[in-house]
Amino acid sequence: MIRRLAAIVTKEFLHIVRDWQTLMIVLLMPVVMMFLYGYALTMDLSDIPLAIIDPQGSRQSARIAASLDASPFFAVRKMLVESNDPAEVMKRSHVKAVVRLPSDFSGAFGAKGNSTSVQVLIDGSDPNTATIISNILDVLILKIAAETAGIALRPAVTVISEVLYNTEQKSARFFIPGLMAIILLMISAMLTSLTLTREKESGTIEQMLVSPLRPVEIVLGKILPYCLLAMCDGAVILLVGQFVFGVECAGSIIVLATISLLYIVVALALGLLISTVAANQQQAMMIVLPVTMLPTLILSGFIFPLASIPFALRLVSKIVPATWYLEIIRAVMLKGVGFLELRQPIAVLSFMAALLILLSIKRFKVSL
Repeated sequence: MIRRLAAIVTKEFLHIVRDWQTLMIVLLMPVVMMFLYGYALTMDLSDIPLAIIDPQGSRQSARIAASLDASPFFAVRKMLVESNDPAEVMKRSHVKAVVRLPSDFSGAFGAKGNSTSVQVLIDGSDPNTATIISNILDVLILKIAAETAGIALRPAVTVISEVLYNTEQKSARFFIPGLMAIILLMISAMLTSLTLTREKESGTIEQMLVSPLRPVEIVLGKILPYCLLAMCDGAVILLVGQFVFGVECAGSIIVLATISLLYIVVALALGLLISTVAANQQQAMMIVLPVTMLPTLILSGFIFPLASIPFALRLVSKIVPATWYLEIIRAVMLKGVGFLELRQPIAVLSFMAALLILLSIKRFKVSL
């Protein structure tokens, strides 16, 4: 019995060693997860993008702006003299908060001690982040004002905070768009990752190889049918989000549908590229899950703000498609922005789609 058991154990060990792809996933996945969770799972905020509207341009207001920019919590990305609509500044500049100083701001630092108020507008798309920003920003502005005035004078400065886009601070308004990004990426990549591997396992790939079909036709033919299926999934998610969780789309449905289709093409092309690498369906599944789920959860801004993670991981997040799609879908659904304000993430997703399709075609040519 012991000899038979030893033979089976030896056989399994040889199988594991020879299947190096599975072995690498099993050994490397815990290490990767430890690094990602250890560095990315943090609620500490830093370098939060901020815009300041300063119509007076006084010494005191300049000191406030410089001190906010020098703090570890905020990074001033935009300085404006005046704006009739600070909410538009938040949309165009892609900042998380706007500080609007009054035109008589220096009067609060004079001998007469006139009172004045500072308006703070906060992006409430992420309720937790909005609450933290509000708490930090209110205290910091008052502290800097007191330090600017000196011991002799007590400035009569009041901070008036207002949360935009998610005034009720409902978590569903933040998580539903994120779930849509995760679900569309996982389902789309999984669908196409299995398509070529299924052909390989069943032997029908040989029929395509001897047919007059070119690689580009095969790749596009594999992607197009799943586009419609994934779009139906996206419509179901939106309907459930609206009628069950009360998350309505503030922007144009046409804009959202067009950009979602682009994101789906990226996900389908990614899955197809995986299918050209994987030898069978099981291997394709093992590659798809860590490639799609883990980066989307940790490195896309789905749960934790990207400003809180280390700079190196922030660079890695730029190659995660969900990072750009989350920026788009939250802006469209919560803020009602259009194509013009989203031209950068749209351009990045378009480049990703073209690159992944070309790589899939190239890999398929190699397999021929």
